Amino acid sequence: MSNSLSSAKCEEFIANDVTSNRSNNTRRMLVKEYKKIGHGAFGTVVQAYITPDKQKWYGPFAIKKVPAQTEYKSRELQILRITDHPNVVRLEYFFTHVSPVDNKVYQHLAMECLPETLQLEISRYSSNKLELPLKHVKLYSYQITRGMLYLHAFGICHRDIKPSNILVDPTTGVLKICDFGSAKKLEQNQPSISYICSRFYRAPELIVGCTQYTTQIDIWGLGCVIGEMLIGKAVFQGQEPLLQLREIAKLLGPPDKKFIFFSNPAYDGPLFSKPLFSGSPQSRFEKHFGHAGSDGIDLLMKVLVYEPQLRLSPRRILAHAFFGDLKKEEYFFPRGQTQPVQLPNLFQFSQFELQVIGEYLDKIAPPKNKLRNDEETATVD
Repeated sequence: MSNSLSSAKCEEFIANDVTSNRSNNTRRMLVKEYKKIGHGAFGTVVQAYITPDKQKWYGPFAIKKVPAQTEYKSRELQILRITDHPNVVRLEYFFTHVSPVDNKVYQHLAMECLPETLQLEISRYSSNKLELPLKHVKLYSYQITRGMLYLHAFGICHRDIKPSNILVDPTTGVLKICDFGSAKKLEQNQPSISYICSRFYRAPELIVGCTQYTTQIDIWGLGCVIGEMLIGKAVFQGQEPLLQLREIAKLLGPPDKKFIFFSNPAYDGPLFSKPLFSGSPQSRFEKHFGHAGSDGIDLLMKVLVYEPQLRLSPRRILAHAFFGDLKKEEYFFPRGQTQPVQLPNLFQFSQFELQVIGEYLDKIAPPKNKLRNDEETATVD
């Protein structure tokens, strides 16, 4: 830990049950919080270091504090304990501690720390009237999708995909999905709450009250995030939940009555069944997202779809021509840099990912990577 941090105003406390997520070992540690980096309904996130002996400091970590003993919160810990993927934030340690402020027990989740959120990166460009370079849009969209491929294969639905829940390191191009406070492992034929996801990113089936949804609600969120990277602001900005559907209908056209019925037969809200714009959805997508090129527009039109079962799955998205450049090129220019930087390793798939990708590998990975993956598969077998 640097001297400047040791001289900064820090909150310190001893935690007795700091468990390593890697080794499962538990021991007493000193926790030194030095910066608040986020807060919301769930609690707060601080940047902190921890040490067992004041000699060796671990960190920095982003430590999320949430009230302990609620089913909602233990779910986040359970999910983070089993996930291990380059595009999902990694849980390093967890512990409980009584807050001196209110004497309540809080669960602390110490996660790896990345410098920024995608929200901040988008607003940096848009506030300067600039477009996020298309290469960056592709790089970030690909990694979000790859993270989703992994999560969805476990049945884990994030349920709050939005730019502020995605961490990035703009200097390396690395991206990780974070904040699993709303995440849930969806079970077939088990209802789930429909009032979930932040409004601007909420899938249409949720808006009309569907409780038997699938991980495809995350795919809608992904489409909204890709669109936001392209235009510098949220694509659908309804001022209240039902007006959100009106904003969607402006771009996609009116929702089909069958879609409404299968989502929620009891829905009796507005249907926005009269077209709100002339021209085809294709022409509106082209006008809205021209910067994306024909492949980007094609991808968005296959993701921002009313019927969840018609939205592309993660592996089909990864196989889309929009990501063709990432297979051919090895470098990108980070914001403000004049020297190119090597792209993160996008195609070094784990055995688990290879199983999920299946026959789509030829369409997703460059040929040399395919060979490397095949060799790895052969040696593991």
